[in-house]
Amino acid sequence: MNKIICIILATLFLSGCFLRVHKMDIEQGNIITERDVARLHTGMSVQQVKAVMGNPLLINLFSPSHMSYVYTFQTGYQKMHVKRVDCIFNNNILREINETQT
Repeated sequence: MNKIICIILATLFLSGCFLRVHKMDIEQGNIITERDVARLHTGMSVQQVKAVMGNPLLINLFSPSHMSYVYTFQTGYQKMHVKRVDCIFNNNILREINETQT
């Protein structure tokens, strides 16, 4: 009887080594919605873009005419999803919008 209990306990303890530990969902950055991106258009001022999208997550110190909005989401052990919107300005007027998603 003791052998059976020892075998059962050993099996339970060893099975814990094979299971993955729970990993929380990780969400970071600016939340970027399709509605907000659709509201962006060339000719907008920096303040208008900030009113629509909020303050950018990344500001290029060497090129202040470039603002980047980045959103990342990872569920457990799955691949990280990255959505990025780059706004490029010329004389504080929006000239180009680049949207990438991986």
